[in-house]
Amino acid sequence: MIPHPDVYAKLVASRHAQIQHEMQQIRMLAHIKQRPTLVRLTIGNLGRVLIVLGSYMQRTGQQNDTALTLNVDTSSNP
Repeated sequence: MIPHPDVYAKLVASRHAQIQHEMQQIRMLAHIKQRPTLVRLTIGNLGRVLIVLGSYMQRTGQQNDTALTLNVDTSSNP
């Protein structure tokens, strides 16, 4: 039995469309994995802000400790 050419062409077109859809899904998933999400960007930026804030607080804390030490040294000398 020989398949009808129209049926065969429809099967080929259907399979071709299915393969194209699968490839599009694979490309979309790969693109999503490459792009950083808004949540990741926000967490990264928050981490940077916290590091800068911690560094600033350390610097000002060291400056205050130095100032307190100088005040204690000058007040102990009559």
